[in-house]
Amino acid sequence: MGNSPDIAATLSRLDFYLDSSDRAQVVRLLQDLRLRNDLSPGDLISLSSRELRNSMPHGVTQDMVDQAFALVDRAEQLCLTQAEQRPLADALTCLARFQSKSHLSALALASLGRAEAIFEALQDAENLFRCLNLAAKILHDTEMYQQAVDKLEPWAHDAQRLAALSTEQRYSLLVNLAAAYSFLDRPLDATYWQEILYAEALTLAQPARLFRDAVNLANQRLWVGRLDEARQLLAVAEATHNAHPINKEQETFLLQNHALVAWKSGQHAQAIELFRQARDSARSQSQWPILGRALRRRAECAEEAGLWEEALAARKEQMELQQSQLAAMRLNNSNSLLGMLGHARTQAQNEYLRKQGNQLELELAERNHELKRSLLRLQDEIEIRRQAEAELKAARDALELKVEERSRELEHAMRLLLEREKQAALSYLVAGVAHELNTPIGNAILATSTMSDSLRANVQAFDENRMRRQDLTQMHRAMGEGLDIAGRSLHRAGDLIQRFKALAIEQSSQQVLRFNPLQVIENTLAVMAPALRASQIEVDAQGLQAVSLCSDPGALGQVLAQLIENSLLHGFQDQAPPCRLSLSGTVDNGNYVLRIEDNGRGIAAEHLDHVFDPFFTTRLGQGSSGLGLHAAYRLVTQSLGGEIKILSSAGAGCQVELKLPLHIHHPAG
Repeated sequence: MGNSPDIAATLSRLDFYLDSSDRAQVVRLLQDLRLRNDLSPGDLISLSSRELRNSMPHGVTQDMVDQAFALVDRAEQLCLTQAEQRPLADALTCLARFQSKSHLSALALASLGRAEAIFEALQDAENLFRCLNLAAKILHDTEMYQQAVDKLEPWAHDAQRLAALSTEQRYSLLVNLAAAYSFLDRPLDATYWQEILYAEALTLAQPARLFRDAVNLANQRLWVGRLDEARQLLAVAEATHNAHPINKEQETFLLQNHALVAWKSGQHAQAIELFRQARDSARSQSQWPILGRALRRRAECAEEAGLWEEALAARKEQMELQQSQLAAMRLNNSNSLLGMLGHARTQAQNEYLRKQGNQLELELAERNHELKRSLLRLQDEIEIRRQAEAELKAARDALELKVEERSRELEHAMRLLLEREKQAALSYLVAGVAHELNTPIGNAILATSTMSDSLRANVQAFDENRMRRQDLTQMHRAMGEGLDIAGRSLHRAGDLIQRFKALAIEQSSQQVLRFNPLQVIENTLAVMAPALRASQIEVDAQGLQAVSLCSDPGALGQVLAQLIENSLLHGFQDQAPPCRLSLSGTVDNGNYVLRIEDNGRGIAAEHLDHVFDPFFTTRLGQGSSGLGLHAAYRLVTQSLGGEIKILSSAGAGCQVELKLPLHIHHPAG
């Protein structure tokens, strides 16, 4: 079953006008369809989906999201009773658009995937492409550019598929693909498709497209230093816009590109003024992405020209914009998630009520007939309801017990993983100490072996009456040198063993002791010295202040070892020398403040809020469990009673600050 042929054709035209934003035609077709009296339930669902989509440019409200969910619910029921799948696909596509607008990208892609499967089963190529286009937009919005390329490339390189698309569909596909290549720093691929699009635009009488393609290609030429070609393309775009005014957004984009050309031509003052104009235009039109780029490029231009006050002002505006957008996004995400959760609960309740609906209707009809004859039957009905409530409560209690059991299992698994992490750290330390002991012990063995050979030769000479004064002198000299080497080597080995023993005792103890943190730091650095030397890392511990702590030295040693190992595995991975690790410690307002700083790769901004989360790692599947920094966080906040925070940005190194009280009364348990 499905839409009747004429209704299906009208809906297809309606989709075309929605895609091209022709509001007048959309309103006309919606009104015509609403006046028809031959629409099936499935037709009404498909029509309502398009009405909701038409209302999206005016903003997304919770009521509209609820309507989208209700359409999916109605379509699923229709699919069960009449095996009609197209309305469900239409409703899912509509829901995916609202979920995308609410920044719930994962849910949007899931809804879109269900719709895509239905359209593929129906062999509906037009709507399949519409799903592809929407998926590409969602992936672009979430900066998943490689995934966008993976979805779009098979279509772009399939001549048969491309030939089946309309001019507008083909254009939309290639624009999205070129943009994804550009964001992935694949300029050759991006330029290849952009040149094709610009060549086509020159042959078509479509000013908006010619303007957009000229500006996009100018941008590609600009970043590879072909400024003359970029100026020519911008001149084409400007002439097109003057002859056929496009819209304010395109004017802003044109200003932005003129500013970029001026910057790359060395005209910094002119570029900064153009960036300001682009900023004002973008702000007046609420074009937040373009505004962010204008502020960033203006700051970079000012920094290149040495105009530090201008650069600082632009960076400040950029930060204020990012903070306001982040706050708005968090608020929107919070409201959207609350709405989604509320709707999920409502769906579950409605599902339960539907399942029981027919039975309750029969029971209520029967009770209404019996009400006039017997009060006893009413009491029986009340008892049945009480039993149902008791069963529901029992089911809820059973569910709570199961959730509690699963929570205990997860906690047990986390404890096991933390123990494994500790065991791995201990193995790392033992291997380092064993490696460090090899040299002094080997030297001692070599010295004693040499002395043994010399003594054996002298004994033999004595037994054979060949002993000379010169032989005794050489033996004495060899014995003295050998004893000196062996003594120094054994002393070095003993010192290493004492340091490792001290560190092992600290890490195994879980009690409050008075100690000097400088000793714990030195022991930890001594044990980890082989790994630091192997990675050519310079250690600067001159900024440490001697102080007396009443705390848990074992916990402090574990935290230090974990933080240094984190710098080795993440901060200095594939990092060119010089690699530096600095430690400094001071007393501040009753706390011992210890800072560990490296000049490594740093941490991306989007990862900073999650570094202490259990199982969070950027090297998943490469030996990292994601528990190291979580374990350090627990030790600092629980065993040491302090605070830990990380200051970092991508490419700018990382600083970890520990703020530990000078005295804690008892170990945390």
